[in-house]
Amino acid sequence: MLTAIVGGTLIDGLGGEPVQRGVVVIEDGRIIAAGSERNVAIPAKATRLDAAGRTILPGFIDCHVHGTYRARDMRQHLLNTPTYNVLRSIDIFRETLACGITTARDMGGADAGFRTAIEEGLIDGPRLLISLGMISQTGGHGDYWVPADMRIKKRAWLPDTVADGVEEIRRVVRELLMRGADFIKICATGGITSVTDSWDEPQFTIEEIRTAVEEAAAKRRRVAVHAEGIDGIRNAVQAGIHSLEHGWFIDEQAVDKMLEMKTWWVPTLALVPLSVKKRGSDKSWAGHQMGQEDVKDKEIYGRMQEQIPIWKEAVRRGVRVAMGTDQSHRLLVGENMVELEFMVNWLGMTPMQVIVASTSKAAECIERPELGALAAGKAADILVVDGNPLDDISVMQKRDKLHLVMKTGKAFTDKLSS
Repeated sequence: MLTAIVGGTLIDGLGGEPVQRGVVVIEDGRIIAAGSERNVAIPAKATRLDAAGRTILPGFIDCHVHGTYRARDMRQHLLNTPTYNVLRSIDIFRETLACGITTARDMGGADAGFRTAIEEGLIDGPRLLISLGMISQTGGHGDYWVPADMRIKKRAWLPDTVADGVEEIRRVVRELLMRGADFIKICATGGITSVTDSWDEPQFTIEEIRTAVEEAAAKRRRVAVHAEGIDGIRNAVQAGIHSLEHGWFIDEQAVDKMLEMKTWWVPTLALVPLSVKKRGSDKSWAGHQMGQEDVKDKEIYGRMQEQIPIWKEAVRRGVRVAMGTDQSHRLLVGENMVELEFMVNWLGMTPMQVIVASTSKAAECIERPELGALAAGKAADILVVDGNPLDDISVMQKRDKLHLVMKTGKAFTDKLSS
């Protein structure tokens, strides 16, 4: 089937000048031509979708999501069956696609079954890359031990990812890869939702993290690292990781090393300030958590404000940034595009830089070169938005402005045909 999207302003995702009266021609899920209507021949048999007065963009890539469900109320979580949690996850993936995220890197929660179900069209959602779970040391960010002396599994379908020492890490990495992981995630610091640790404490040694990097590399896979505090950030970057997730408390020394190692940074800026805001408007929202998230969120939010000049300088110096939200059961489901405004305001990026970081650069980060751009040969992941995100990036947050969401040539949202 041939389809041509015509008449809109085309932003290719590669940073090129916007093309007025652009055309994208799609066949069998691939883009066969894209550019100005003066240069692109529209096949006579093509079905035309009129995007006049709107903007045509590549589908966006969220490099950090948690797409599977668990109840915030821990008592309710313990009462829910795994099947119930899986079925509740369907809405999360559907809403993620509906807001314009056509590809996502799931940072812990989804196994190969979710990825395959989306590939086969059994459920709607973004194209998934999966890590299954995040590797944690005993008592670390991914070890959900509680003082009643039990460990609570957040997602019952996942293998145990608590490991200590080089050989245990080697075994866990190999198991995750065996089970179909597209990449490995490991925790180099504590986190906001942890019960028994602090967000700024380092976890795992450089040698332990490097073992995960080497084992993943043997299978041509990469390692993404959760790290918030500076000591864990330095350890992770020194170990040769592929992407730094969060990384809020980077300093000049860490930036130097990230530039040297060509480390990707997925800063996930929106979640903490939006969590603080949510608690202010809904007192019951965090009432059943056990990790003192409210205290940690407020502490980190205050310190994040002080980091903004450092972040802007890191971007100015050329640290490679890819968009990611940390969307989870906590917040941001279907609101992923809020992150873009934070990238403009807190990282000092231009709207065009943010779009590139969310499309072609994000595709480079996840090593999927067929994604992230409106160009011949690329997958037909396409958005059409009513408005110009170069004038106001916040237009991407407004679902009523999103007229087309297409993934691999198949329209999920289509207001252009009606």
